[in-house]
Amino acid sequence: MSYDVVALIDGRPSYQDVLAGMMAAGPDWLVRDVSDGAVLQLCNPAGEPLASLEAPILIQVPGEVERLLGPELAGVPTPVWWAEVRADPQNGGPELADRYAAELVKRLGGQVWKPAPPPFDPPTGPAVTDVAGGNNA
Repeated sequence: MSYDVVALIDGRPSYQDVLAGMMAAGPDWLVRDVSDGAVLQLCNPAGEPLASLEAPILIQVPGEVERLLGPELAGVPTPVWWAEVRADPQNGGPELADRYAAELVKRLGGQVWKPAPPPFDPPTGPAVTDVAGGNNA
């Protein structure tokens, strides 16, 4: 499962904006393009992808952002540019994705959508009452 972040940005990102976002994510990552350049991957020095930066798309349909991301985004005006980042949920991927999206919003205006953290689901099973290992029988 990936960590997904969406930058909902007011202006069309230029190559300079994307590059600034990549630099904000971290200047030491390797860059690889996939899908004929529709996706850029930021990779660690071993070449393993940490985040995939999808080409921004223009959302023009009113209510589409709310439909896709939830009612908390009902007020997002259209048109808006949607720049999605899918990151490895470990190995620094979420922080990298957050920095990239934040830089785009800083440069162009808008807001960042992040997923809600998963609910904590404590393990179930028999209660442990004697942790010292003794026998109370």
